[in-house]
Amino acid sequence: MTFRHEPGAGPALVCVHGSAGNHHVYDRLLDAMPGRERYAINLPGRAGTDGPALDSVAQMEVFLSRFLESEVQGDYLIIGHSLGGGVALEHALSSASARLTGIVLLSTGARLRVHPTILQLFEQVVKSGASIPPLPPGLYERGSGPALVAEASKHRELTPIETGGLDWRACDSFNRMDDVKDIQVPALIIAGSQDALTPVKYAQYLADQIPDNELHILEGAGHMLVMERANETAELICRRL
Repeated sequence: MTFRHEPGAGPALVCVHGSAGNHHVYDRLLDAMPGRERYAINLPGRAGTDGPALDSVAQMEVFLSRFLESEVQGDYLIIGHSLGGGVALEHALSSASARLTGIVLLSTGARLRVHPTILQLFEQVVKSGASIPPLPPGLYERGSGPALVAEASKHRELTPIETGGLDWRACDSFNRMDDVKDIQVPALIIAGSQDALTPVKYAQYLADQIPDNELHILEGAGHMLVMERANETAELICRRL
């Protein structure tokens, strides 16, 4: 599998991307945290990590756990964006690892329902062989520069349409709303006030349920705050460590 690894002080930060993404979504965030040991992984079926792509968050958590066992030494935190946040929640609920010291939840929720239009769009594109579909509204904050959008689009091409479609399906079937109250590790929750995909109420629910948490709402930020607000997000993470 392919992943990005930067050595440094622990605990290690292990980043999991969102739907139709890959490890490059974390490039700016990792660059903003020099001196920390940090990883950004690819889930199967994209960007040099062999498939088949996985169709459930539970399967993705098993993949993550195997990666942690084989590659990461010592204590670690899981950072999850969107679908990756679901994987982080699943890991915190499913893993008995004493090495897990916390989770960072970016633009995510305990349930990740996807609008039927997005699911249908990906299915149609797979059948037709058309190009990558347009991005949903609310992905970026207003006024995002064209360079950032072009960078994200280029990296997204490393994830096949079929894989992206399975990711969105995995999101849609994820539901841990009744269980997140049982999470025993600290959680840092960060959301964008203008995120239309995982709105602020999702983050607020997590904060209301997880016993040990810290919530931050970034005013004006959209769903991709991991890129657009990388420095601000990195500062919040490093302050929490």
